Amino acid sequence: MHKAVIEDWNQFEAFLAAQPLCQWSAKKQREVAAGLHSHHGRASIHAPPPPKNDNADLAAALASMA
Repeated sequence: MHKAVIEDWNQFEAFLAAQPLCQWSAKKQREVAAGLHSHHGRASIHAPPPPKNDNADLAAALASMA
């Protein structure tokens, strides 16, 4: 019965895979599977630490010179 509406399932799946929302969803699914996201919306413990703020070090060094 499903063939009455969609004649070529492979073509239909390829069409869906090319859609932006499906591509985004597949990317997020791979990231979640790799542990890059937590289910609580917090950063994962496996994520790299945030980059160091060099401006704070520079400001501290300049303040100590004054």
